[in-house]
Amino acid sequence: MLVQLVHIQVKPGRVGDFLDAFRINYDGTRQEPGNLRFDVLQDPDDETRFSIYEVFVDEAAVDAHRNTEHYAKTVALLDDIMTGPRSKVFYRMMMSDLTDV
Repeated sequence: MLVQLVHIQVKPGRVGDFLDAFRINYDGTRQEPGNLRFDVLQDPDDETRFSIYEVFVDEAAVDAHRNTEHYAKTVALLDDIMTGPRSKVFYRMMMSDLTDV
């Protein structure tokens, strides 16, 4: 399994716009056969900071995700909402309730 952790900083006053735009990606991604988990997390100390915790079955599933219409639409909408580029870090799943399935 492959985990992707994405960090997004949203412009002040645009949290609602972010959530509306990201809902498109969230709903679409949860329907992808290669997606096992997709959590949108908000920093409790800074409402404009978000982390997205994504778990995919493998790298091919991540590549397929990046080629979906919902991903492309969300990325385009986020361009004006974010303060700068998203950062991404990848991890291999070593221990999780998902690995016990």
